[in-house]
Amino acid sequence: MAYYLGVDGGASKTAALVTDDTGRALGDGLAGPSNHLRVGIETAARNIERAVNKALVAADVASREIAWTYCGIAGADHPAHRQEVVDSLSVFFPRGNFTVDNDARIALSGAIGFGAGVVVIAGTGSVCVGRNDAGDEARAGGWGPLVGDEGSGFAIARAGLAAILRSYDGRGPATLMTELLKRDYDMTPPDLPRFVYATTTHTDDIARVGKLVIDAAESGDAPAHEIIERAGGELASAILAVANRLGLTPADFPVAYVGGAFNAGETLLAPMRRAVLAAAPRARIVPPAHTPVEGAARMAIRAATHPRPTRAGA
Repeated sequence: MAYYLGVDGGASKTAALVTDDTGRALGDGLAGPSNHLRVGIETAARNIERAVNKALVAADVASREIAWTYCGIAGADHPAHRQEVVDSLSVFFPRGNFTVDNDARIALSGAIGFGAGVVVIAGTGSVCVGRNDAGDEARAGGWGPLVGDEGSGFAIARAGLAAILRSYDGRGPATLMTELLKRDYDMTPPDLPRFVYATTTHTDDIARVGKLVIDAAESGDAPAHEIIERAGGELASAILAVANRLGLTPADFPVAYVGGAFNAGETLLAPMRRAVLAAAPRARIVPPAHTPVEGAARMAIRAATHPRPTRAGA
């Protein structure tokens, strides 16, 4: 029996999955983040190895039995960045039977398979990627927290914390988010700079605070509701940009949603859906068929039989 390995390396965690040649899951593993642009290449490689080793142990499969490994790694878009990850993993995969790709592509293949459609990812960061029937791909977003990631968990949290501080100063309206900050995180507005600017605080730490924005919006808080509406609109803009470039806008096509920000459910999905359907009325907003790491494993199966020279081992 042939075995395959998928890896989903993100800003907050790394997941690995061993499957057979039908895609049936045999064992999985989790470790820390592996976006090397955020945590450094040594930490990223170490977390990938930890996740992979856990998955191999859980599946009772030796590394030499893996026919192909497909790694979707955040921050591996640029060829130079991808090569850095390849070089760091070559020791762990000495036979070279692995592919390093970006995490958006494995999310797309997991969410909609290998046909036409779009996936929008809103976790700590945000990005949208799609494919048409001709196999052309397009992408929007994914530019990081300083200049992009609109609609992401980080962006929602940042906007919520800013609204709390504006309210505290008297520059903005009162908001329930202030009370939730105290109740759920044991912080007051003056505590926020110490938390936000601490060297130990990362974007995913801030993104987790975004739950107070969701909770406040669901309780009818106007400032929080405005933040979520804006986030949904930003995600819709990325979806439509991708759909337009691929010629999908007039077609019937799936738009799958992936990432922790969508734990908000209809609170975030509703404004995103309205904006998408206004421009692409035949689009279908759907949950993903499979997880990104399952998508990576399926791409490993495909890569073993239909390798892409520009991607295999690089």
